[in-house]
Order: sequence, then structure tokens, then C-alpha cells
Amino acid sequence: MANTTANTPTSSTASTSTSSKDRDLDALSDQIATLRGDLSALTEMVGDIGSRRGREAKAKAKAKADDVRGQGEEMLRDAGRRVADFEDQAIGQIRATPLQAVGIAAAAGFLLGYLNSRR
Repeated sequence: MANTTANTPTSSTASTSTSSKDRDLDALSDQIATLRGDLSALTEMVGDIGSRRGREAKAKAKAKADDVRGQGEEMLRDAGRRVADFEDQAIGQIRATPLQAVGIAAAAGFLLGYLNSRR
């Protein structure tokens, strides 16, 4: 029966084991808190990067839209100039040969009337 005391832990060994477990648990809790803080900071940084890139993309899109709008306006002005030039040329040709202009207008009128009557 002397062997039974050897199998049971002494109170000093038990308190050391419990103390060690408490320290390990505290250290683990500290590490988890640090990881949570790092994860929060990382999430915030990723959000900031996304916001910044979104603003940059929006600015680039706006600049491109302004550029395209400017090109469209220039093309519209160019088309207006061409129409005005064509109109001036047509007026000049009509004044140079008025009988030919009347004949062409009459022929175009008859052709349009014929095409519309077939419908």
C-alpha cells in the first residue's frame, strides 16, 4: 500500500501545472487579441485601397467621357461645316445653271411621286 502515494500528484505539482496552464491560456488569449487587431487593421487597409482605386477608376472614366464628348462635339461641328459647304456649293451650282437645276428637281419630284404611288 505504500505505492498509492506515488501515483497521486502532490499539491505543489498540481499548482504548478494549473499555473502553467493559466499562463498558456493567457498567452493564447493575448495572441488571439493581437490577431483580431491585425485582422481589423488589414480589413481597413483593404477597404481603403478599394475605395482609392474606385475613386481613381471613376476619375479615369470621367476623363475618358469628357474626352469622347469633346471629340463628338468636334465631329458635330465638322459635320455642320461640311453641310454648310455643300449647301453653298449647291446654291452656287443652281445660280450657275438654273435650267439644269429646275430639270433635276422636276425629275426627282416625278421619281419620288412614282415610288410613293406604288405603295
